This record gives sequence, structure tokens and C-alpha cells, in this order.
Amino acid sequence: MKKISVFLFIFLALGLNSCKDYLEEVNPSGLTADSFYATETGMEALVNSCYMPMRYWWGKEGAGSLTELATDLFLKGGDCHHPEVADQNASFNSQNPLLDVYWSRFYAAVNYCNTAIVRLPESPLSADLQKRRLGEVHFLRALYYWLIVETWGGVHLTTEPTVGVVTTAFRAPVADFYALILSDLDIAIANLDGQVNHDGGRVTKPAAEAFKARMLLTNGQYAEAATLAKKVITDYNFKLYTDYKALWDINNSEGATNSEVVFYVNYSANNQINTADENFDGNTYANAFRKEGGNQLHLMFTPRYDFHAGMKLDIINSIGFQRYCTTRRYLELFNSDIDQRYEGTFKEVWFANGGNIGTYVDMVQGDTAVFWHHKPLSPEFKARVATKYEAKDINDLFNADGSYKDNRNFIEMHKHNSTTDRAAIFEFRSKRDAFVIRIAEMYLIVAEASMLSNNTGQAVEYMNLLRTARAKPGHEADMQITAADLDIDFILEERARELGGELHRWFDLKRTNKLLEYVRQYNTDAKNNIQDYHVLRPIPQTQLDVITNPGDFQQNPGWQ
Repeated sequence: MKKISVFLFIFLALGLNSCKDYLEEVNPSGLTADSFYATETGMEALVNSCYMPMRYWWGKEGAGSLTELATDLFLKGGDCHHPEVADQNASFNSQNPLLDVYWSRFYAAVNYCNTAIVRLPESPLSADLQKRRLGEVHFLRALYYWLIVETWGGVHLTTEPTVGVVTTAFRAPVADFYALILSDLDIAIANLDGQVNHDGGRVTKPAAEAFKARMLLTNGQYAEAATLAKKVITDYNFKLYTDYKALWDINNSEGATNSEVVFYVNYSANNQINTADENFDGNTYANAFRKEGGNQLHLMFTPRYDFHAGMKLDIINSIGFQRYCTTRRYLELFNSDIDQRYEGTFKEVWFANGGNIGTYVDMVQGDTAVFWHHKPLSPEFKARVATKYEAKDINDLFNADGSYKDNRNFIEMHKHNSTTDRAAIFEFRSKRDAFVIRIAEMYLIVAEASMLSNNTGQAVEYMNLLRTARAKPGHEADMQITAADLDIDFILEERARELGGELHRWFDLKRTNKLLEYVRQYNTDAKNNIQDYHVLRPIPQTQLDVITNPGDFQQNPGWQ
């Protein structure tokens, strides 16, 4: 396994002047690592470098492709940049550049954390600050190792910092990864005791507890997961929004002030601060925007609305990059008559903004131009609006097998929208913070973990608490479920309704052993290609080619 060289003279640092603090580069030229880490500035820079790699995952296209494509919720859009991931075809293999980038980034991130953990006890930071920073980096190491082990399985595990290139690698059991992850999170919780307020996106005690609840669930420790998730719900000031659409309003997009957000990756309206490593691509394509910072998910789920009568590109509607389009399955999971999450998640209507009206002679600017509906529309309705605007229903959008008739045109998954914070149409980057953990997930963890530990009453109780908060006014009783409704499929349906498009789905399906079943049943892109071994990703060939002990570290089974 090739470890990237870690040059410890260039750091990515967080300013600490306000609740909305961001990463910037510091280059203390001429200093050695030892002398730099002997200063408070140097040690803080090292800790802050542990945060930066999160920006390569949360809010980025590569992560969206690896977590939402080839699931039951999304198909490849008309301009999908990772079609091999969507199709799970022979082109998705050990040569894949996206996997190569994330392997290198995640292991570099682990090395930053390992270095900080070793050096912090000897640092000049005050005892209290030193303790908090250790808590932060232990959390971050757990986070990166979770991404590694769930993506590639039992690969290389190390807690020692390295400088330079390491050419040997050894496999560790998955159980060893989770032992370290849970140990790291215990240290984080203990060291962050009393740290419950957001500080420029830094890790807090409730964030560590919430992530540990997720890890306990993943590791099959159900009763413990339920107990800890309940603690996060009851011990802090997180609150479910009564309006799901407002949760995603761009004006509520700062993680520090959104009552549902337990942990987030922060972004800025200042694009100079957002700018990421210009060598980062993660794609065979070289479009400049992928080398820029900022949250970019608002672009990925948007159709080519500007191809339609009455419409042209504008800031409010974003740019139709059409990377991912929602499956029929995803749309049909919602009872939109009683559940406000449908309207809070999807966009079905575009309003005429000055484009050519074509044959719609009764179209008026500002009125409906495009209406794509998730239910069948009556012939009478379609005839009534035929001269006013384009109206299509779910049967017009999908073929009989569930594939799209035109994967440039689809009902938009809209929760990442960025309607007011961009200065120009072709400004790709958004200031929207990327929500990593929301309090709603804790209700779902309590429900699932309680069900799996035979505490059905508690599972139903917490599921109904969440569903009541998501009910349309007057439909609270209609949203209630009973024990007879609850099984792992219902849990996954509810997680899709609540968390779809938030980079959870592939991990959820893998964790519940439903990945292969759901893809084969609901995903027309990948159903004929996905194989049993696809529950792990291939180890990048660039890593395998340089190790000097190949007998000890081979490719994941099934992959070429």
C-alpha cells in the first residue's frame, strides 16, 4: 500500500474568530516539524489539518456518487460523471480514479490524526485545551476509519504516524477497526465533557456520542446504540423542525444555528476560503469546479429545466447538472397527503422566467412552466392545462420497468438547494454547511436498535415521535405506526424519507444486508451487473502495485 508523503510544513488551519470559522493555509517557512509543533500555533495548525479532509467527502460529487448511485434511491442522470459507479459494470474496478483519490485522502487524514494524537500530550497548549483537542482528533480518526472499513473492509490499520512513503501493508480484521473506532469515541466523549456548543464546526461531546450511537448500531451492539441515541435526544438542546422544508431553507443552512444539526462540515460565502486543494479531482474529467471548495450538492440532483418552454437558466433554479435522478421507488415511498417530507425533499414545479414559451400560448411569465408530478394525472387535467404549461406525471417520466424515459428530465431532489447565496448563475460553490449528523437520525437509531434488541414498544414510540414531527398539520394520527408495521424494510423506507440524498444510503443498505436485494429490485442501472462481492469496493491498483509484501495484502475478493 502506498502511503502519500505527509509534508508537515504546510497546514490547513481554522481561524477561531467567530462561530463561522473556516480553513486557510499556513506555511511557516523554514521551521522543522519539531520546532513548529513546539508552538501553540503549530499544534493548532496540526489539529486543524485533521478537519480538512472532511471537505473532500461531505458536500462533494464523488461522495454523492459512491453513496447514492447504485442504491434504490437514485439512477444516473443524463450527465452523470460516474456512470461506472451507477451501473456497477466492468469499468468500476481497481483502476477507478475516484476510489484512488479517496483511499489516499482518507489515509492521509488518518495520518494527520495519528500525528496529532502522539504530539498533543507534549504540546504547549493549556491542559484544558490539550484535552479538548485530543478529543477532537480521536473523533476524527474514528470517522475516517469508519469510511475506510465500510468502503474496503479489513484493510490496513495503524495508529502510528508516518512521514514519507510506506511500502508494506497488512490486513486487520473488521473487528479491530471497530474496536479502535469505539475506543477513539470513548476518549472523545471523555475529553469533550461539557463541550456541547458548536465552535466553528469543531467536534462536540454530543457529536461524539451521536456518532458512537451510529457505530454501535453498525457493530451490532443494539441495546447500547439505543441507549446512547436516546441520551443525545434528551440531554441537549437539539430539536426537530416542525416544518421539514424550513430545515433545508438556505437561511437555516448554518450548522451552528440549525436546531437539528449535531455535527456538520462548514463552508463559507467567501469562495477564497472555500477553495480546496487544486490537485483534487477524483474524476477522469477535469472540469475546474471539481477542484474548487464549497458545497456542490445543490448542482447534482437538478434536471435540465432550461430545455423546456418558458425556462432559462437562473440562480434560483441552479444549474441542471443532472448527475443523479430519483428512482420511481424513492418517489413512491412517500404518502405526500400526510407526510410533509415529500414537499420538503422534492421539487415538482418550475415557474416561467423568460424563456421561449413555444407552443404554450397561454403561458404567462411567473406562472407555472413545468409541472412533473409523482402521481398519475387525469386526462382531464392534462387537457385543461395543455396550452398553459408542460404537465407530466410519473408514468410519463418512467418506462414500465422503472427506468427513465429521459434521464435529463426528472423530479428534483431539492433539499440541498442553494437559491440565494450564489452571486452568479455559474457560481458552482455554495456556502451551505454539509450536515453530517442530524438529531432525526438518533430517533431512527433508537427505533432500529430497539427493534433489533426486542424492545418493540420503544422502537414504535421513537419512530412515532419522529413521524409525528414530520406530519402535515392535522395528520399526526395518520402518521402513527404500530408494532405490526415495523420491520427492517420499514426502517429503511423511513430512513430514505428522512435522510435520502444525505450520503447515508449505500452504508445503510450494506449495514442491513439489503444492498444486493434492493439494487436488484429497484435500480434499473445496476440490477443486472451488481455482484455479491460489490458490498466492498476494490482496493486501488495504484496501492497494490507498490507494496513489497503482496502476499500479505491482496485485492478484495471478486475484484480485478
